[in-house]
This record gives sequence, C-alpha cells and structure tokens, in this order.
Amino acid sequence: MQLTLMSITAILAALTTAVPAPIPNPFHEITVQIANDITGAHASATVLSDGLARNLTDLFGGSAIDNHGAIVGTSAMLTQFTDGTRCFFQNYNHIIDMNGREKSYVDLDGDRSKAIPVYLNGFNLQCPE
Repeated sequence: MQLTLMSITAILAALTTAVPAPIPNPFHEITVQIANDITGAHASATVLSDGLARNLTDLFGGSAIDNHGAIVGTSAMLTQFTDGTRCFFQNYNHIIDMNGREKSYVDLDGDRSKAIPVYLNGFNLQCPE
C-alpha cells in the first residue's frame, strides 16, 4: 500500500510541475517600412500575419514619420515577409495592396513619377497572410 501511495504521489507531483511545451505561433512576423521620400524620414513597424486591422497612428505614432501627430509618407515597403505575405493599407474604400511575391514596394499616392505626401492617420494595416 505504501509503495502504491508513494508511486501515485510521485506521478502527481511530476504532472503538476511539468512545464507544458510552448504552443507554436501559426502567424509570421511582417515588417513594413513607411518612408517620406521628400524629407528622408522613415519608420518601420512589425505586425503578425493574423489579419487584424492595426491603426497606423498606433504603429507609427512618435516615430520619424510622425509630424506633430500627422503620420505622413510617400511610399511603403515590406522589409520582412514571406512569399505568401499579403498586406494592405485601408481607409474605408481606399485600399493600397502589397504582397511578398510581386509587389513589396508601393507608391502611396499611386503616381511613381513624383513623391506626393499622403496623410495616413485614417488608414489601418492588415496582413491576412
């Protein structure tokens, strides 16, 4: 009886102190850089590829592209991504797409011939890889 009770106690102690294996994260880290090609300022933010909408003022507030509360940029680039990465900036119906395979750089105003600053405070970033 003592041997069985000791065995059960040892097993219970081992089970309660065992560290569970870490759960693997199914999402990739994606890094996006926004630049103001007129001023030379740029800043990066890293998000998960979980598809959640993240406000650009939260991601870039206080960074080099924050001009007294206004997030201003002319271009954006994926700097850490996979081939399957798909991200987009969205402000209501205005959508600017990026992807890891074909379009990792975008001109935010859509005109590659000149750098026109775009006010980004109303935009969010989503990466639903």
